[in-house]
Amino acid sequence: MAEKMCPSCHVALKLRESGYPMGSSFLKADRVHVDIYECPECHGIRLYAAESDMVTCPKCGSLHSAKEACAVCALNKALDEANK
Repeated sequence: MAEKMCPSCHVALKLRESGYPMGSSFLKADRVHVDIYECPECHGIRLYAAESDMVTCPKCGSLHSAKEACAVCALNKALDEANK
């Protein structure tokens, strides 16, 4: 993975969070995971597509961070229980 540089300060960005989920759990196609970087000089935030720590749910096939449970399956389970 190439080092990410701040476009304003031209210093190396620091990884703050990897595989952060963004978007809707209701619409798998709209859910993305990003790596969040911060500039140590100007404190600007840059988002990049997640490069690692991603897994595919064996039950529904959605992509999610290894740090989190599958949000799609959790939502489906909650909706199934609510409709009983």
